[in-house]
Amino acid sequence: MKRLLFCALLVLVLAGCGSGKYHIPKQEYQSKVQVLGVLPLLVDHNSTLVYPEKEILFEVLSQSASGKHEQLVALLKEEKGYFDVRMLNASPKLTALSLIGAGSSHDKNGWPNGYAVDAATVAEIARQNVLDAVLIVIFSAERINENRRSRTKLESLNTVYSEILATATVVDRSGKELWQLAGTDSYRALVVQYADFDEAYYNKTNTVQVKNISMAGVERALDESADKDGKLKLPEMYADLFAEISSGISPSLLDSLRLTE
Repeated sequence: MKRLLFCALLVLVLAGCGSGKYHIPKQEYQSKVQVLGVLPLLVDHNSTLVYPEKEILFEVLSQSASGKHEQLVALLKEEKGYFDVRMLNASPKLTALSLIGAGSSHDKNGWPNGYAVDAATVAEIARQNVLDAVLIVIFSAERINENRRSRTKLESLNTVYSEILATATVVDRSGKELWQLAGTDSYRALVVQYADFDEAYYNKTNTVQVKNISMAGVERALDESADKDGKLKLPEMYADLFAEISSGISPSLLDSLRLTE
């Protein structure tokens, strides 16, 4: 009895841990998607970025993201939630042009509602690679209206800030969206602007300036460093993003228990 109670409590805890939202019942998703393809990480160069070195930032991000989906594939395979997870080789720029050209709608505060992907492109990718569905991860520049507080939590500034967000979606071979990480659940990849509360404090003014982070700061955030064994470590931004995606579309303990009933 105690063991059953413990399992029930553990199930309740883990059931709410996944990120993103399913558009079909989760068990239906698991039975429908046995072979998942993972596209290279895409960057929406057409999204609105208010930054003095916009094109350079997009290029640095694109170079950093290149090949990173290999680690995402490895993480999803570790979870053993699919018969197979396949890394897809494609040009990120050309794929972005054909797949997400329609862009994304936004809510009143600037959060992206998710991209309307081109169904014909998804169908062709699925046909060529014999897939049930495709995982698409997109970085985009957004203008988010929100209230941010200082490090001391004593001051705040409600205004519009530039950010690089990541959204993700799983789309089946017919173009139907099965799962999505978007809206306020979007992953905050890079904070491009910040409120300089310290400057206002030391200059004895109530006017708080919104400033851009430097390109050096962007590069440090995307940097791959070696651990003590000399192996390259995945930058924290990608590690956290991939963990969120994996937790969202990998089976939970609840699903495993149901399947064994």
